[in-house]
Amino acid sequence: MFAPYCPTCRKRMLLGPRRIVAADLSAQPMAVTVRCFCGTVVAADNPVPANPPALPRRADPRRVA
Repeated sequence: MFAPYCPTCRKRMLLGPRRIVAADLSAQPMAVTVRCFCGTVVAADNPVPANPPALPRRADPRRVA
């Protein structure tokens, strides 16, 4: 199992071995690439950024303009 940060989903995703799209076992350390459920391809050890981008604010449906 892998839990990389997906920049499209803006969170860590738990992905199984069926999500592997590439693996370079000769690299030190090993390089494994996985595909998130949204379709984004990321490194399996992709860390959460120090300052993740803020989500856009949603309009409050109770507020009258």
